[in-house]
Amino acid sequence: MAAPAFREELVELTVKRIGSAGDGVADWRGTPVYLPFTVPGDRVRARLGARRGGGREGRVVELVAAGPGRATPPCRHFGSCGGCALQHLDRATYQATKLDGLYRALQRSGIDPGVVAPLRTVAPARRRARLGLARPADPRQPGRVGFHRRRHRDLVDLDECPVLVPALFTIIAGLRRLVPELLRPGGTAAAILTRTDSGIDLLIEGDDQPGQDAFEALGGFADHRDLARIVWRSGEDESLVVERRTVRIVCTGVAVELPPGAFLQASEAAEASLVAEIVNGIGPDRPALDLYAGLGTFAFALAGQGAVHAVEGDARSAAALAAAARGVPGVTVERRDLARAPLPPEMLAGYAAAVLDPPRAGAISQAAAFAASNLGTVAAVSCNPATFARDAAQLIAGGFRLERVVPIDQFVWSPHLELVGLFRR
Repeated sequence: MAAPAFREELVELTVKRIGSAGDGVADWRGTPVYLPFTVPGDRVRARLGARRGGGREGRVVELVAAGPGRATPPCRHFGSCGGCALQHLDRATYQATKLDGLYRALQRSGIDPGVVAPLRTVAPARRRARLGLARPADPRQPGRVGFHRRRHRDLVDLDECPVLVPALFTIIAGLRRLVPELLRPGGTAAAILTRTDSGIDLLIEGDDQPGQDAFEALGGFADHRDLARIVWRSGEDESLVVERRTVRIVCTGVAVELPPGAFLQASEAAEASLVAEIVNGIGPDRPALDLYAGLGTFAFALAGQGAVHAVEGDARSAAALAAAARGVPGVTVERRDLARAPLPPEMLAGYAAAVLDPPRAGAISQAAAFAASNLGTVAAVSCNPATFARDAAQLIAGGFRLERVVPIDQFVWSPHLELVGLFRR
């Protein structure tokens, strides 16, 4: 017997807050309902949809009464494109929403949110973006380049994008025209565009390696658009299509070669704020550790006042960092998977301070090792308030004091938040 069809239920709800994914959150019989593009105070009629985590999806059918805090979205794609979730909020509501998630995360871990500084804002100017490429099954239809729709695999073909630096957006139209030469009908791929100090770097990730005609088309595209490099990746296979200039980024005056797809902070202005907080927070305490060091953004900024040991798990990033560090006195580099093999307390002896910049999953094991060590200062960078708060509680339990948390709005109009916390004994 076939399963009965799912019936969406129509209910009236009042939005209480905005959740961690950027959707309004209402309560229905003790269950949270997630309502995209709503604001606190909205009273809506909505259809209850599929289960999501411990709650339900919701689709607004009618806005019965509008809450305060709305603004006109600056982008015509808002509401369908999944790249932004908060363009419909006015400035005050937007900033309060960004901070509310951080406050709630800290409170859940027993940390007083009074240590949080005012939100530091930067202009929406992302230098790195991962876009989807799609060729419709109908070969007469043009290719598409854009972000995925919210909670959907379809692409929103971008006509504008106020979050990207203009140099990246200008590439999109030419890339769209190139899609039929790169993909078979019905095919998809991803394009990672990065503005570097050498120019624009393009990494394409697809299921299949393209043929010679596609490589030639990409080479011509690089010449026409003055791209620095194009790389094609299929699973573990990687092909250098063209490299017109060595791709580098400059960290505090040190040029570092950029491996294809390597991590960079999304915004140069946000990165500058992070570096300033790290340098001021660590001060002259040396020797210092830079863990999850990436390409050395913080290590090279700290190098002017003494020895810094940088630890990075990704092989190519560690190699690029080590090569750049050869010309910088006092900077040493180690490749180590800190998630699987955190530095134990005995290896931390002799270091005065540490910088910690893990991925979204955080670094609970490394935080525990810090707590059991004699380190005097830890500067922790995070893009996830929930795991930051969890790790912060571990440090505090080990005798550290959380002096301040500086939130930086690096991911403008998204629910994500960058932050740096300073811990001292």
